[in-house]
Amino acid sequence: MEEPAPDRREANRGRLLAQMPKGAVCAEIGVWEGKFSARILAETDASTLHLIDPWAYMPQFSDTGFGRKKNADLMEVKYHDVVKAYGTDPRVVIHRATSEEALSALPDHALDWVYIDGNHHEAFVKRDLELSLQKVKPDGIIAGDDYNWKVAELGGPVKRAVSAVMQDLGRQAELSVMANQYIIRLKRSSD
Repeated sequence: MEEPAPDRREANRGRLLAQMPKGAVCAEIGVWEGKFSARILAETDASTLHLIDPWAYMPQFSDTGFGRKKNADLMEVKYHDVVKAYGTDPRVVIHRATSEEALSALPDHALDWVYIDGNHHEAFVKRDLELSLQKVKPDGIIAGDDYNWKVAELGGPVKRAVSAVMQDLGRQAELSVMANQYIIRLKRSSD
């Protein structure tokens, strides 16, 4: 499935953000230029937003923005642009680290919600989901982008990872999908 037109994608992201709790502690995995970060802050009035991205060129993932040769020299620039935009905002914590490193450093159940838009390959999405399940409150939300990424070519690695986690969670979660945006509402016991 093709990525929706930019205005439709942004409209769907707006619909997703409208469903996130206001004044929450949240994280964005895969920040890139920080444009969506601005929307998260403005539209959800986040009390704390953890921005997580290694801003590293990874040529082994040439089918991603951070793996394309044309972006090899842009990672440092993108990181510094995000620091310039958010570094003095007391609500924002910038983690220049992999999602595994950054999430592992947070206490369990510290987040109200997380938005996953990092590496879209299945093993990475699955790991981001597993770590998010530890770090998000039992009744929190795990959301993400590119649910239908590379369905034709790779069989939908994001979709498969989300489906596997949903199967494991069973009745402890509810999934909703809006084009390429997904929301997993957790309904776990706090025990």
